[in-house]
Amino acid sequence: MRSNKVSQPVANVGPLKLPGFKSHGARQVEAGALRNVLAYVGVTAPHTGEPFSEELLFGLGGGIGLGYFVYQMPSFASLFLATRITTEESARPGFVLSMCERLGVKVDLQHSSNAAVAEKKLKEALAQGQPVMVWIDPSHLPYYGRWLYAYHTLVVYGIEDDRDEVYVADRPKKPLVLTRAELSAARQGEGASKFRALPLVAPKPITKAGLQRAVKQGIHDCCDQMLNGFGPANFRSNFGLSALQKWADLLTDEKDKRGWPRYFPAGAHLYRALLAVFEQIENRGGGSAFRPMYADFLVEAGVILQKSLDEAADRFRGSARLWGKLSDAVLPNSVSNFKEAKQLATKRRTLFEKKGAAALDEIRAIDMRLSEIASQAGESFPLGNAEVRDLLAGLRERVLAIHAAEEKAVAALRAAVH
Repeated sequence: MRSNKVSQPVANVGPLKLPGFKSHGARQVEAGALRNVLAYVGVTAPHTGEPFSEELLFGLGGGIGLGYFVYQMPSFASLFLATRITTEESARPGFVLSMCERLGVKVDLQHSSNAAVAEKKLKEALAQGQPVMVWIDPSHLPYYGRWLYAYHTLVVYGIEDDRDEVYVADRPKKPLVLTRAELSAARQGEGASKFRALPLVAPKPITKAGLQRAVKQGIHDCCDQMLNGFGPANFRSNFGLSALQKWADLLTDEKDKRGWPRYFPAGAHLYRALLAVFEQIENRGGGSAFRPMYADFLVEAGVILQKSLDEAADRFRGSARLWGKLSDAVLPNSVSNFKEAKQLATKRRTLFEKKGAAALDEIRAIDMRLSEIASQAGESFPLGNAEVRDLLAGLRERVLAIHAAEEKAVAALRAAVH
């Protein structure tokens, strides 16, 4: 296991940059960040002798889920779809800590009272050769910051005071550079746990038996939440298979105040909701609500458990195709602006993943065009009342088809593992 010692003392204003750190990119920001850290410190998977895959870590944390919520803002209504498993995140980062605890990786969860203390702790960890996961509000970043990445994490692997540069690993494989002020602002934005950081502490080798237990626990958590929901009884229907049924019903319910016909009336409200569905299914990084990523996990999990999980993996790949059809249908291709909005939203993500901060000018141009499309949809919505009803009815049928497919996928997974 690698031991990366940096000789500079913390007080030194010279560079504190970890030698040889590599960003592997991320399909899912938390699992991807942990993969980057574990790979750097030399933690390997016992079944391969190689660094842990991001897909395996994602599944160990519980993998996929579904949460459905709508929120009334002062000027508009918003929609949030949770496409990974939901965990308690307020006092502790439940998803990331589940991965770490199941691997037996000790961590030093830190919360700082102010920016100066938070930066000092970052430098102390870097001086010990430890890359650090930090939680940020991506809307405060100077590059492709999007609100749809709830619980966004970065890896900080270097700080140079003289140049005012902080080196971070994010979604792209290319390294990114922030100023110290930019990182500090993002670490205390509305969407982040203020100055939360997670250095690893003395990782230990992971046994095959330990990894098998971790895989089973991750799968158990996924199945349990899909079947039984999450949290207090009055909120459980917002999660898992019940959430899919609830969403389907609300899409066409004209009496419920949170039904789409009333909550998202044709115009700016409906356009934002439709684009949010597309973005949150396709552009969080995993694509198709992370279902292909979870199927990849199940294939690897089958090797670890020495039993076939191919049927469950195939069923989730089938579900992924249905998610893809749903995301394509939310903004009909028959409306040229809607088709363009989907294409631009996807192009913005792929530009960032491939080119990193070098794509900033192109991303800004895309954002300007998307703003124009949103304004046009608000001023004159391109679908009439009957067409809107048909659109929502069609989306309802697609959500119900996903519900049926995932009900069978979860049943196949439970039968294979339990």
